[in-house]
Order: sequence, then structure tokens, then C-alpha cells
Amino acid sequence: DYFGIKKDKIAITSEASRYDFDYLENKNIDNIKSTIPYNFTQPYILFVSTIEPRKNIINLVKAFNLLKKKYAINHHLILVGQKGWNYEKIFAEIENSDFKQDIHHLGYLSDEKVAVCYHLADVFVYPSFYEGFGLPILEAMTLGTPVITSNTSSLPEVAQEAALYVAPDDYQNMAVVIYQVISQRDLRQELIEKGKQRAKLYSWERVAQESIEAYNGILKGG
Repeated sequence: DYFGIKKDKIAITSEASRYDFDYLENKNIDNIKSTIPYNFTQPYILFVSTIEPRKNIINLVKAFNLLKKKYAINHHLILVGQKGWNYEKIFAEIENSDFKQDIHHLGYLSDEKVAVCYHLADVFVYPSFYEGFGLPILEAMTLGTPVITSNTSSLPEVAQEAALYVAPDDYQNMAVVIYQVISQRDLRQELIEKGKQRAKLYSWERVAQESIEAYNGILKGG
């Protein structure tokens, strides 16, 4: 649309999770937990990605504040990811929160540690304003975490009926939807099962096949 490229000149390839469904099966989760700077006795809401404005973390923090005030939840909020561009306002928002002691930025973690964070989270929230794919939601679904994400860009295409959706600007509704998932066991389990089924559609074999088809199309003058 923006560059005036004809549709028959565009090939779309998917992505796949860095994790297999059984990634944690033979790992000592308790040992891995002990190396992560968080007390896992408290339930938590999880975000994983670069800490930058596009990821809409400020509205996630506002939603968390509202959850604490309105519903008195005992959950914490964990942010996993490196600092990106213009991260200062995000940390200022956290510092100004009445519940800043319950908000934890864990920074960069190894694949193994991130997997444990996904696996043990009550819900994964990815309220990004814009994504080209949205790989973290696929990772979360693969590891059995219910997903809430934005109703924008590619995110509904990737998750379809396996996630709940929110408008990224509406932090009040975001809080309501988060509360629904963490307070309704049946809903949470339904999202976990749908997420696992949806994630099975994405594999590196599929990525390779789609890439081969794209190259073949070019070689044939497509």
C-alpha cells in the first residue's frame, strides 16, 4: 500500500517459536527459578520484549495500577527484555506507580530462563501498538501461557481465536480483560489449550517451505 508494490510481487513467510512444546520437559525448573531475580511465591502478569514505546508498556503499567486499586489482586508485573530506544518515560511511569515495588524489570534473560517465566505466568500480556509478526505471543502459546494482545497489525492474524484482544490505547479495558483471565480458571485453561493448538501451525519446517516457494517464484519470474 505504501510503496505501490503489486501483490503478486510479495511473498509472505511466517515465523516459528524458539521453543518446542516439550522444551521444559527434561529441565529442572526449580533450579532455573533459583537463578531468576524474582520470588516465584507470588503470581504474576508477564511481558516479554524490548522496553521501548512501540510496545505500549506505559499503558500496561496503568492497567496494572488499576488492577491493584480496583480488584486488589496479589499479582506482580514482570517485564523481561533489554532497554530499547526512549525507554526513560517507561521507567518514569513505573517509578511513579503506587505499586512500583510489585513491578520488576528483569532485563535480558537466557532462553531457558525466559521459558520458565512464560511457563509459570498466570497470563502473558503483549499490548504492542504495532508488530510485523509478534513472536512473543507464539512463544507464550507454545509454552502453555494464556495470551492477551492488541487488536492491531499482525497480532490477530497470528493468534486468531487463541487469544483475547484489547485496544492498545484502552488501559481500562486491558485491566478488565486481564482480571477475567487471572480470576476465571476455565477461561484461562481454554486459552491455554487454544494457544497450544494454534502454535502447532507454526514450525521452522513451514518457514523453510514458504521461503523455498518464494525463491522458486522469483526464479520462475514471479
